[in-house]
Amino acid sequence: MTLRGRKPILVAVAAQGAAVIAVLFLVQGHFHVTGTDLPTWVKVAAASSAAAATSALFRAALGWIAFMATLPALFAAALYIDLPVWIPGAVLLVLVLLLRNVVGDRVPLYLSNAETVDRLSDLLPNDAPVAVLDLGCGTGSVPLALARRQNNPDSRFVGVENAPLPYAIARLRSFLTRDRRVDIRWGSLWNTDLQGWNLVYAFLSPHPMAALYDKASREMSSGAVFVSNSFEVPGHEPDRRVPIESGRATALLLWNMG
Repeated sequence: MTLRGRKPILVAVAAQGAAVIAVLFLVQGHFHVTGTDLPTWVKVAAASSAAAATSALFRAALGWIAFMATLPALFAAALYIDLPVWIPGAVLLVLVLLLRNVVGDRVPLYLSNAETVDRLSDLLPNDAPVAVLDLGCGTGSVPLALARRQNNPDSRFVGVENAPLPYAIARLRSFLTRDRRVDIRWGSLWNTDLQGWNLVYAFLSPHPMAALYDKASREMSSGAVFVSNSFEVPGHEPDRRVPIESGRATALLLWNMG
């Protein structure tokens, strides 16, 4: 069973639903035997265990499993301090919308810094038309910034994102710039055709890199450049490394396709 293609909000609902059911069965069974209620900490422990086990069953990332396990305690704390119960629910919803890719593809939301954009811009011609694709573009910073640095009216700067909140932000930013060369698309990187792009950029995580490199090798045109921010591809040494001194002091890894 894999989470790729599943809706993370449904996974979250399944995990918390399992937590509720586990607590109900436990409380009813204990009351039937002893005639007393269970301590709150036992209920929370049971709910957390059920939520974590359900998340693990769906092969969620470790961080997501930990969050699902913590959520029952947050709900219990909200009730204890008389906080409206919709508040932790709203927090869960925002996190799911923001971190959707953590659940399925184990890809956190990483934002490229200004130096990274500068180094990417150095890889592009100033005036000749260029087609750039950002896989997992987050809030759209890279395609928008590269478009500002490149003047050719026939260039294209496309970002693909499928975490709802970052996608909405990227779309709004693109709309406000009024630059028709920039296009933010809703979609999965696995369903995105990589043929016809001069440069494909990815700032993801170690988990998908081997499969993504195989996809790039099959689909990208000869002479195109595949760029990974920070994360290596096992068994494939990059053709070039461009150091990034600021932030985490890492590098852009470049492969010349074909």
